Amino acid sequence: MLAFAAMVRLDGPPVTPDEVARLTAALAATPGRVTTRQHDDVAAVHVAHDVPLEYDRDLPLVDARGRTLFGAVRLDDRDRLRRALRPDDPRALAQASDAQLALHAYDQWGDRFAEHLMGDYAIGIWDPTGRRVVCARDHHGNRQLYWGVADGRCVVSSTLDGVRAVSARAGALRDEAIASFLRDGYVADPQATVWRGVERLPRATTLRIAADGSASLREHWRFPTPTPIRYRDARDYPAHFVEVLGNALRDRLRATDAVIFLSGGMDSTTLAAVARDAAPDVTLHAFTTGAPTVVASDDDRLAPLVAARLGIAHEALHADRSIPLSWLDDRDAYPSQPIDEPELADWRASMRVAAARAPIAIFGEDGDTLLQPPTLLAQLRSQPLAEVVRTWLQFRRDAGHWPWIGLEWRRRLRRALGREPDRTPWLRSEARRVAPDVGRASHPVRRASVRLLTAGLWETVYEGMSPSVTGAASLVTFPLMDPRVIEFVFAIPPVPWGQDKRLLREAMRDRLPPEVVTRPKTPYIGAIEARVAQWRAAGGASANLSERVAPWVDRAQVKAVFESGDPYAVVDAWRVLQLDRWLAREAGHRA
Repeated sequence: MLAFAAMVRLDGPPVTPDEVARLTAALAATPGRVTTRQHDDVAAVHVAHDVPLEYDRDLPLVDARGRTLFGAVRLDDRDRLRRALRPDDPRALAQASDAQLALHAYDQWGDRFAEHLMGDYAIGIWDPTGRRVVCARDHHGNRQLYWGVADGRCVVSSTLDGVRAVSARAGALRDEAIASFLRDGYVADPQATVWRGVERLPRATTLRIAADGSASLREHWRFPTPTPIRYRDARDYPAHFVEVLGNALRDRLRATDAVIFLSGGMDSTTLAAVARDAAPDVTLHAFTTGAPTVVASDDDRLAPLVAARLGIAHEALHADRSIPLSWLDDRDAYPSQPIDEPELADWRASMRVAAARAPIAIFGEDGDTLLQPPTLLAQLRSQPLAEVVRTWLQFRRDAGHWPWIGLEWRRRLRRALGREPDRTPWLRSEARRVAPDVGRASHPVRRASVRLLTAGLWETVYEGMSPSVTGAASLVTFPLMDPRVIEFVFAIPPVPWGQDKRLLREAMRDRLPPEVVTRPKTPYIGAIEARVAQWRAAGGASANLSERVAPWVDRAQVKAVFESGDPYAVVDAWRVLQLDRWLAREAGHRA
């Protein structure tokens, strides 16, 4: 499902036809087939692909007891779920849709139903028996869910505009959310949006809204601390990884065609190879986004080489056809809330090309964070001393150097000494008081990985890839973030498998071209400098900043950065310009 919005009567007045029309209009930025259904106290609007996907079947779903399920639902590992639901006869649910399985889960486990679900989903359920709404969001937040309660009604939507369209309380801006956006590039509070009265359901969280409008939240998934996996034969680790990743990809590729965004690195090429084998009946289309006028990259050569090796059609997409921030010229295309994406114009163009080929797009993020090794102290706490010593010595013999375990102590020392660079000198002191984003979860072993994987930045990543922002009928998915993949990686020895992506390199040694398997991680050196230079050459530094941003920033300092700041400081300051133009658009709407 590309987008949805629903309004539920709790103890207030009935939902009116005008409100249903406003819900529908709020989803207009998402292309697709619109369906509207009103049943008793619920009105639900869904936008689906023109060619229906199997997992969109039955949405919205109303059962014999009047319970209504709405949202975006794609469930994984459905055989396991069927066995849990019907241990005596799991085949009884063999033909059940994803929506039906989710409602069966609610019927069996009540508010704890999401503990048994896996996949990419944002689900809302209206239960008239207790006159309550129960919502749940997937473990990493790949599907969006916003909500609000006012005047005895509840609104739930995949877009912020869907809630604002009919919520009487969605009016004033949240100053602290604006300040957070300016400082970090995203709203760090996992429950907040830039609008008061419009809340965001955090990832891996279940929301319960009672008849009186009161709400409660409960986390239903946490990053695992699995039982260690140890093999005598080292070859069993990459073989097991390919099996787990293959299951994750097979569950996602429930369509005739799929797109994979392919670079020359290990993450996306591994996904392409495993997808080719795990789902041979699915036609894959590989796209490589490059910026040849900005920076040279081996991706332009290696990605086609991989595609040819795997028998996948390949196309190159140029992500340098427009000047950074050029999307600000089209106010009608602004997202629901400020977004820090200078290259949004090229990104939208790329996603629309991809959507013309397939309804699903696979991305390779974030193997670097997933495989990031824990500190030596964490290893000593979680592994036998003899195993740590043995694996370290073996790695030293094989690689010629000691394992890399990060420099967390250096980062902590820099913060303690006040040596962290100030990237936002133009931010006013009042705005600096917003709590910093440090990740929202802890872990006894994989602390650094989990902190990064729960950072608020992921909300912006997923929202920026959503159909309501890209304007493309394409659902993005991240197989490396599958809970089964995470659990496996966290269960195996971090040395050697987390070092330089050894796990992926060994798994793909005979599947990908040797120069890809042995290629070191290669950053795009000079890309930011070149794009800032293009922007300045086009007159970007002379852009005016209005009084609207004055409560949060010193405009003179921002202008100074635009004109003479280093390129990285300019990129941070671009957030002010994006906010200013977004505020102007909102003021125009209110007028």
